[in-house]
Amino acid sequence: MRPLKNMSEVAVIGGGLAGLSAARHAARLGRLVTLFESSPLYGGLVATVDEVDGLLVPGKFSGQDLAIHLLQDARKAAVQVVETGVAKIELGKRITLIDQENKTYYPEAMIIASGASLRKLGVAREEEFIGRGVSRCATCDGPFFRGQDVLVVGGGDAAAQEALVLAKTSRRVIMVCRSPLKAKRDYIDKLAARENVSFIWDSEVSAILGHDGVSGVRLRNVKDGTSSEIECTGLFPFIGATPNTGFVPASLRTATGHIKTSPGFATSDPRVFAVGAVRTEYGGNVVEAMAEGVGAAEAVARLLLH
Repeated sequence: MRPLKNMSEVAVIGGGLAGLSAARHAARLGRLVTLFESSPLYGGLVATVDEVDGLLVPGKFSGQDLAIHLLQDARKAAVQVVETGVAKIELGKRITLIDQENKTYYPEAMIIASGASLRKLGVAREEEFIGRGVSRCATCDGPFFRGQDVLVVGGGDAAAQEALVLAKTSRRVIMVCRSPLKAKRDYIDKLAARENVSFIWDSEVSAILGHDGVSGVRLRNVKDGTSSEIECTGLFPFIGATPNTGFVPASLRTATGHIKTSPGFATSDPRVFAVGAVRTEYGGNVVEAMAEGVGAAEAVARLLLH
């Protein structure tokens, strides 16, 4: 029996679907795994998705359903879960990981799966209106806008999914897009079938209007610079995401903050792997994220055999 000389033999940073998949699989391969996650909501950005698309199993699953299942499986496989984030990583002769409670670990290998955070609109009073009309979770907050007019900003898969959820209860859903829709064809077709979904093209939000809550927005046309105002009580921005890599050594990060990896998910340091939304080459698919987690766990297991 292998002695338990290092309870953090493999550190997995991030409790999204990629990180949970990596931790669970690495533990099943016999490694001693510690998973770090600061948020009580496991699953990352996908945790707020009402129905995850593309799964290779029958039935409908929310992002939270998948996350809970993976977390339970990880715990059964003896993954040690540390409910705090990572403050700093040092890549010397050995890896040093310092968590946000100032506790130090010395893993032999690491999988960074810290995901991404939704990009902000960057307009005045945006933070002030969070919880008072501005939301980033239609599944959580959609019922508060029943029978009302709401705006969804963005044209990718996430924006389309949010709009479809809101269309079930809101009177009108207006999608504000800087460019043509980039969402999957299936989402576009579903949006087109919804009579209460409309679009404003070539536009971005330049101001949020209201006093105690959102009453509307001011839009700027990105082609001709003209302005217009739209009344709404809810505003859901989904204009992309930025990687959560502030704790990652600069030597591993690109100019955009992403982590560049080889086809086997290894970084420029062969002891450190990256999967999911932090990775430069990530395609954005949930199933892909889970598969990357498994692939990185396999790579780590091979590395530690040598």
